[in-house]
Amino acid sequence: MKIAVLNYSGSVGKTVTAHHLLKPRMPNAAFYAVETINQSASDLGAAEVEQLRGKDFGALLESLILEDDAIIDIGASNIEVFMQAMSRYAGSAAEFDLYVIPVTSEQKAWQESLKTVEALLSIGVASEKIRLFPNRIQNDPTEEIPAIFNYVKKMKKGWVNPNAFLFESEIYEYLAAKKIGFDTLIDDNADYRTLAKTETDPDKRREYARMYRWTQLAIPVRNNLDEAYAALVA
Repeated sequence: MKIAVLNYSGSVGKTVTAHHLLKPRMPNAAFYAVETINQSASDLGAAEVEQLRGKDFGALLESLILEDDAIIDIGASNIEVFMQAMSRYAGSAAEFDLYVIPVTSEQKAWQESLKTVEALLSIGVASEKIRLFPNRIQNDPTEEIPAIFNYVKKMKKGWVNPNAFLFESEIYEYLAAKKIGFDTLIDDNADYRTLAKTETDPDKRREYARMYRWTQLAIPVRNNLDEAYAALVA
């Protein structure tokens, strides 16, 4: 499967979606970051990220032909040029199985997200491949970003699933600062609770307690990621 993650709006969670949601569940996928200004997955600690510019669609196309699975994280600073370059190649819209558009509740963000849907449709992307993906949700995406659900229902353009979304969580900032992923944090087999209680050094006790806090926060968020991925790619 080849998935493009994109949005005309910045700061909606494209790289979080590509790095924390998709890559761990598509371990054999090649990872491409189409970005020249903003944070990319390599800044979050991802390895083997190929960096491209929006105008390099031809080079990307050559690489995609050789891959069975790929994740393409397209930054807002490059999306206009990327889509212009993409439109010059016959059948290019069919090169990706899904186009994932992370969207947050800010008015500008969801308006730009719907603009992204319309732009993809205009270059021949099939509506069912376009997947709006609510991010930074506090409780219920249908209540927090009703405009996108109403748009899909009324216009019959794109796709959105109330079960395919990510909750807001400070764990993403912590992981970014440490440049690690959920599996590294959760699956290290350390019993931080016991370590914090039995350690005699005050500084180490505090550090173990801190690690316990973050691992306990990460577990339900990773569960949310598992559920969101299953709904998104279904």
